Amino acid sequence: TPGGGKLGHSLWKYTDGAANPWDDRSNQIPELGGSNGNFDSQNSYDLLIKVKPDDENFVVIGGTNLYRSADGFATAIDTNGWIGGYALSNNNSSYANQHSDEHSLVFMPSNPKIMYSGNDGGISKTVDNTATPVVWTKADNGYITSQFYSVALDMSASNDNQVLGGLQDNGNYLDISNQTPASWEKLPFGGDGGITAIANNKTSYYIETQNGDVIRLITDANGQLQDFATVKPKGGSNFLFIAPFVLDPNNSNVMYMPAGDTLWRNSDLTAIPTQSQDPTDMNWIPIANPNSTGDVISAVAVSKNPANVVYFGNAGGKVYKIQDGSVTNPVITDITGADFPQNAYVSSIAVDPENANDVMVVFSNYSVISLYYSNDGGGSWTAVAGNLEENPDGSGNGPSCRWASILHNNNLVYYFVATSTGIYSTPTLNGMNTVWAQEGAGSIGNIVCTMVQTRNTDGKVVVATHGNGVYASYMSTVDVKNQDNNLPLTFNLSQNYPNPFNPSTNIKYSLPSSSNVVLKIYDVSGKEVKTLISSEQPAGVHNYSFNASDLASGIYFYSLRAGKYTQTRKMILMK
Repeated sequence: TPGGGKLGHSLWKYTDGAANPWDDRSNQIPELGGSNGNFDSQNSYDLLIKVKPDDENFVVIGGTNLYRSADGFATAIDTNGWIGGYALSNNNSSYANQHSDEHSLVFMPSNPKIMYSGNDGGISKTVDNTATPVVWTKADNGYITSQFYSVALDMSASNDNQVLGGLQDNGNYLDISNQTPASWEKLPFGGDGGITAIANNKTSYYIETQNGDVIRLITDANGQLQDFATVKPKGGSNFLFIAPFVLDPNNSNVMYMPAGDTLWRNSDLTAIPTQSQDPTDMNWIPIANPNSTGDVISAVAVSKNPANVVYFGNAGGKVYKIQDGSVTNPVITDITGADFPQNAYVSSIAVDPENANDVMVVFSNYSVISLYYSNDGGGSWTAVAGNLEENPDGSGNGPSCRWASILHNNNLVYYFVATSTGIYSTPTLNGMNTVWAQEGAGSIGNIVCTMVQTRNTDGKVVVATHGNGVYASYMSTVDVKNQDNNLPLTFNLSQNYPNPFNPSTNIKYSLPSSSNVVLKIYDVSGKEVKTLISSEQPAGVHNYSFNASDLASGIYFYSLRAGKYTQTRKMILMK
């Protein structure tokens, strides 16, 4: 904006054709005081401006609250202009049938007095946006604002569909149906739902609200919630807003949790007294504070085989290893890779559940190489982001990577990464030549994916998205035997990834039954360029890595014929 500003924001009106077209109205940005009265976009997380279609001076702006002006904010508004978000009582309660954090606003074209608000609580509707006060009704009709930060599974179970998840600004939900479609139940304790976990055999559930407030929900033999215990470590400080924690996969009564630059360990969560809402020192000890920079620990992971190997990373890009986290004063080793991006944010660490020496580190920053892998416990590292980066040095338009998970299924290993443009997987790591294929392109799509969890017992994969719900599937491969329920249900040819590409791209297709497969490439004139596959192939999900280094830049088409099924998609080669 051309100057001005108030409360960290600027507001301008532009009049086409005027001698001085820009009019600075920043001084009228609402500043109504109290806990919630000032305009606040939370660093542009919630920020909107809309003009009523039949009145250019009726302007609505949104941040945590909604505000209206009848003169385009030429003059300051009072509380009559505060029309949504937090309540006018200014005590952190919500405006009736409204919710804080405003993201979208639309006027009904046939009657602009009718207005819909999209916010962190869902959808609200008013039939008269000129009234004082504005009266809202909820218009969700069963829709849940599903901005998931996390999902969790019972890692000891098999063929079990129960999922626990934490939602931004909407608490924690548990899918209690154990069937599809899911049936979600909202759990007690409000606020932002954060990281979640399910103890082995569902003996308890762990939910989190903001700033590390972790609660253990205790169940009876039938899985019914009976009691609760606050497990946040007393003495810990500087928790992240969504604070990471992890249960030991071999003993889910053991928890590791960072607080600022210190890693804490609880040796027996079941001993913590119930019904306390205060942090506790029961069985908590700090076991690691390895750096003097004060960088907050942002990711932690614990091994299954062998047990007690702990990896953790921080907001300064450092990664550390504890060979035995069960001891009081463990040895801490800095295993930061020499080629790791400087001062990048470690958002996730994935440990192979069958080999603690195999570990993947995820950096969520843009314009850096996002993924590094070690097969010797951090002694050496290899960049494996491959086609998730536009350029080999990580620069360009590659997605932000958020979370990784490693799955063993039918004697094969699969690597999954949740990113800002969807979920990706690969069965083969090959340095920066690794080809990551998009999963669920037609269902999950290019939505921001915040977490992916995988389970070795049955090949289950669950993905959390920030705005589009939770997705689950069971991994199927061409090697599956006697597991027809895991095979694809339909023929499908996915969009190649990356697209545009140079020079390699991955083509994924699904076969519900053994078929004679022909996969060909054509140019824009319809001339056949290459035959990639012409053979009988078994049922399953197949991936073909296509290298077009011998072709000229341009638009091409790839066509799959499998039995009577045919489908063609477009790809773009840009050299």
